[in-house]
Amino acid sequence: MADLIGLFSIALVSFITIFIGLRWPDISRIIYAALLIRVLFILIGHYIVPLPDSTKDAAGLEYLAWTYGKDGFLNSLSHFGGANRYFWSQIIGVFYSIFGRSVLLAQSLSLLLGIGTVFLAWFLAFKIWDKITAKKVGWVLALFPSFILYSVLPLRDIYQTFFLLVAMIGIFNWIKDGSYKNLFLAMFGFILATLFHGALILGGIIFLIIVVISKFKEMINSIINLRININAFIISIIAIYVLQIYFSNKVYIPKIGYFDDVNFYTILSELNTRVVGESSYGDWAKISSDASLIEIFYKFVIRIFYFLFSPFPWDIQKLSHIVGMLDGLFYIFLVYLIICNRKQIWNDPFLRVAFIILFAYVCMFGLGVSNFGAVIRHRTKFIVEIVILVAPLIPTFTLSNKQKLRKFFKLNRKILKKY
Repeated sequence: MADLIGLFSIALVSFITIFIGLRWPDISRIIYAALLIRVLFILIGHYIVPLPDSTKDAAGLEYLAWTYGKDGFLNSLSHFGGANRYFWSQIIGVFYSIFGRSVLLAQSLSLLLGIGTVFLAWFLAFKIWDKITAKKVGWVLALFPSFILYSVLPLRDIYQTFFLLVAMIGIFNWIKDGSYKNLFLAMFGFILATLFHGALILGGIIFLIIVVISKFKEMINSIINLRININAFIISIIAIYVLQIYFSNKVYIPKIGYFDDVNFYTILSELNTRVVGESSYGDWAKISSDASLIEIFYKFVIRIFYFLFSPFPWDIQKLSHIVGMLDGLFYIFLVYLIICNRKQIWNDPFLRVAFIILFAYVCMFGLGVSNFGAVIRHRTKFIVEIVILVAPLIPTFTLSNKQKLRKFFKLNRKILKKY
């Protein structure tokens, strides 16, 4: 019965995907391919061999969801207590309380958001760039190995990726028209992403600071020109009010705590306790409380490199590390493209804001993550933003029909000559 419910939910997601493909034909092939690959991954992982990263955290959070949902719908609702590390389990627990325990059901929800992320990324890239570039973004996200994996596992990572993308769409539209609704859409995306991982609030804080600075400039210019910009004034007040809620120590954020809890020595102590396990960076990553500024700086820079590109060849100790190394090679290529596209990124208002937020996230997670397994998982959260930043420079591998035919006949001629 559990598998039947799960397979039905996967079929429902498939019908939704087909509807999207019929409604937007330009992306139909992309999302159909994304759907097919992800469904195959789900079925292989469920019936043949467990997928990578599907045992420890995934199994634990899924079991916790069942403990929340096994005693009925009303009881499952009683477990909600705001933002915490188990928010995903609480949501899945509600579904379990209605339909019963089904890992495939939990995976179908990840599948839905994975397909939704591919579609929204294509949509945003189309608005920023053009149709051809948008398709390149769609294909990369449809076929990117680690993104495929975390689009089907019963984990919260794809939820974070999806709602960060919603926030980016809100930022893009707000930069274009300055409307309240898009400002709220951006913050809505950041808040929902934060419910699944507290550290993601950093993007929302940076965005609000950017809003305050930009609107303050508008107010100064309007005063100089003897006019009052009411819109800029109201948005600035709202942004400042929201910022002061956290800075005045009124909000607790998981993994960060209250604003007064954030201090240098607490951060160092937390970081050093995470350098454990066979996939950890090693003792070199630890930073003592009496470390010099030079040591703190160079270890901080190295940790960022490890977050983006590890594991490196000298870190490989088992087969799974080789897979991680290949994933890191993709990110080396993408970061290289960001460097090549730096002028266009900085000259475009939206891309500049997206890059600043992305850079802040990379610094924070680079400092906070201390093992290769977590690295692959956490950097996948930001793959959409990275790909969109470099989209015009992504190589196009498609060939025209004539080129395909020419290559086909040339190949056949060579084969015939051999024999």
